[in-house]
Parts: sequence; C-alpha cells; structure tokens
Amino acid sequence: MKNGIIAIYLAAGKSSRMGGNKLSLPLSTCTIGSSALRTALSSSLEHVLVVSKIADSLDWIDPSLFCSPYSSQWSPVVCDDAEKGQAHSLQRGLHAAMSMNPKGIMVLLADQPFLSRSIIEQLITVYNHAHQGDFVAASFEETPRPPVIFSPRVIPKLMKLQGDEGARKIFQELEGMFVEFSEARDFYDIDTKEDYERVLGGEWR
Repeated sequence: MKNGIIAIYLAAGKSSRMGGNKLSLPLSTCTIGSSALRTALSSSLEHVLVVSKIADSLDWIDPSLFCSPYSSQWSPVVCDDAEKGQAHSLQRGLHAAMSMNPKGIMVLLADQPFLSRSIIEQLITVYNHAHQGDFVAASFEETPRPPVIFSPRVIPKLMKLQGDEGARKIFQELEGMFVEFSEARDFYDIDTKEDYERVLGGEWR
C-alpha cells in the first residue's frame, strides 16, 4: 500500500443549478469533472472511487484516465439512489471504500477543478503523521472545505446523514483537525452558469 488513504470522488450530483451535466463542460484541455480527478490520480492516494449516478456513461472523464497508468488507480461506483441527495452518494462510496480496509477515507468533490495536489498531499501527511482524531479537513478563511479525510471509526456517524446533508454537518460531533489554506482558487466550485463564465473569463486562472 502507498499510504492507505482511499478517496471517494463525488460525481453523482444533479447539476440542477447549471441546467445540464456540469462535469462534461470543457475546461482548459479537459472537462470540469476530469480536472480534480486527474489531480487525485496524480497524488499519493491509494485508490480513488468515482461515485456516479445510474446511467452515467462517464463520458465526461478524459479518455487518458482510462489508460495506464491511471486506469488501475480508480474504480467506478454506481449510486442507484443518487437523486435522493449527496448523503446517499457518500454512503455508497463509504461501502465500497470500507471493503478496501482503508487507513483513512478522503472525500473529494468533482466540481472543484482547481484543487491542487499540494492540498491533497498536505492533508495526507497531517493525517498519517500528526493526527490522532476523527478527521483532518481543509479550511479556508476558517471555514471547513472539502477535501476532508475521515478515520474509518466515524463511518457509522457518516452513514446516518440523510438527503443533501454533507459530511461537514457532523464536524461538531467529532474531534478533528483543520488545516488552513490561503488560496481561494483551490476551493472554487462550479455550480452555476455564472460560476462557469467567471472561469472562462479568466477570473480563476
């Protein structure tokens, strides 16, 4: 094993605020959905589980990520009830991750295309070498942001989330560590056409 950290890449959202599948929108040389996935696959993560909704052909994933050396580093996971909310996608990913006996589970969002490899590596380092709590989460301006690494022992609490509840909801119930970062760009998520137009206009390049 590289470091025992399994990532859940949440890519089963409705894109309702965008009005279409935002993950397939072009961004630089690939797509929004492929950007953070490529970053994750280039990191020291043990494996990445891509959680998508049923009938998703994954055509938003860059063809190169289906080839060596990337193809062995990720697996697709279908969430049959993704329409019920993000908690269901997360729990589907947790089921798959736990079968791999992880040391920790990182949650990543597919609509954060500018997430840097440096943030992923720093969180892994803190989790593996300086952390004894329930989670290690990124933070910007003292506000928790994805990604976050959870200890497997808190999975029962995560499995109780419902609907569109995110994992952030249970931070107050846990003992964890926040790692503060200074670049807003790393955490920029694309939810609306306006968000996307700002990116195309160069505001976040």
